[in-house]
Order: sequence, then structure tokens, then C-alpha cells
Amino acid sequence: RAAEEKLRKESGEDNWETKIFPIKYVDPTELTRVLSMFRSNVSYSGGALRILSVRAPKEIMPAIEDAIKRLDVPMPRKDAELMIYVLVASDQASTATLPASLQPVVTQLRNVLSYKGYQLVDTLIARGREGTATNLAGILPVELGNFPGNITYSFRAGFRIVNPDGKDSLLRLEGMRFSLNVPFNVQGNTMNLNVNTDVDIPRGQQVVVGKASYKDRAFILVMNAKFD
Repeated sequence: RAAEEKLRKESGEDNWETKIFPIKYVDPTELTRVLSMFRSNVSYSGGALRILSVRAPKEIMPAIEDAIKRLDVPMPRKDAELMIYVLVASDQASTATLPASLQPVVTQLRNVLSYKGYQLVDTLIARGREGTATNLAGILPVELGNFPGNITYSFRAGFRIVNPDGKDSLLRLEGMRFSLNVPFNVQGNTMNLNVNTDVDIPRGQQVVVGKASYKDRAFILVMNAKFD
């Protein structure tokens, strides 16, 4: 004990104290980074306990306690609305009229893809709250000729609103998965097509998220987002 006391005095920590703080709302790792601004030693328990152990000079500890109290509060979650445009591109020219908002996107697609025709087959709307996962499922109104059955789709993504580097906010789709179940023969057998990616959607901008090829066609996803 005498050796420990001597070590504390030599290190200038003889007037330090240790306190334990349960963290309820925020990410303890992020909070640890903030507390590094104080003269202190902070340890995070990890796991489900969400405990911070803080060792600091007695005169600094009240400021640390106040910082934790101010920062460890419920964060308001924002609502977001995601528009998902499902286009079908094919080798056949199309006379279908596209919405004016999609014309610039299709013009760009014509410059990079070899398809001649583009048709909007459905517009899906996914609404969700930041920090939650959003799901959709349904049937796409696409003609398949003599093939029995329908094209079904499912969509899932986590919504997160981020502000990278202080720039304009983005809707980040985490673990985004858009799946199509498509009949491909007269027996009604189906094949599965997927577009899987994490993607950032700037507010009010059209973003081409990906495509899935099917015979001489391609399903192309274009998205835009509105959020608080």
C-alpha cells in the first residue's frame, strides 16, 4: 500500500478518485472519446452492462459528471421517406412516358448501358424512423408473356440520417437488400435476383442504386429521399 501511495504521489494522482457511471442512451465508446478532453482515465466495460469507469482529479470529477449527465440523454429520432423507382431496361425501344424527374437519370443510363428502352414499372414508398429497419413486400406489375406467376419483391434496409464532415445530411441505407422472385419458364419455376448494398441518398437527389439482370432485361433501382 505504501508503494502504491508513493506511485500515486509521483504520478500526480494522489488527489484522484474513481467513479462508476451506467450509460443508458448514447454509445459509450463515443462518450469515452468526448471525456478524453478531460484529464482522466476512462474505461468502458463493454457488453450489455454499458458501464464507464472514470478516474480523475477530485476537482475535475464534478465537471465530468455534468458532461455525462448532459450527453447521456435520449436522442430524437427523425422520420424519413424513401422513394424507390423500379425501372425495366430492355433491348426493345419503349414509347412509355417517364416522369420528368427521372429523365436526367435515364439520359445518364443510356450513356453507360446498351439498353434501348426504359420503362418505369412501379414506384414504392418506404417510410421509417431513423435507427430502425424498414420492410416492404409486394408484386411488380410486369408482363411476363406466357410464364405463369408474378414477380414478387421484398425490400429491407436500416435507416440512418448522417451528416458526414459537416456537409449536407444524407439518408444512409444500411444493409439494403432488394430481392426479386421472377418466373423464368412455362413450368412456373422462379429465379431470385438481388441488389445488396449500403448506400447514401442525399436529400432530394436521384441516386441509381443498382441493377439486376434478367434474360434480355435489367431491373434498375433509382431512389431519392425526404427526411427531417
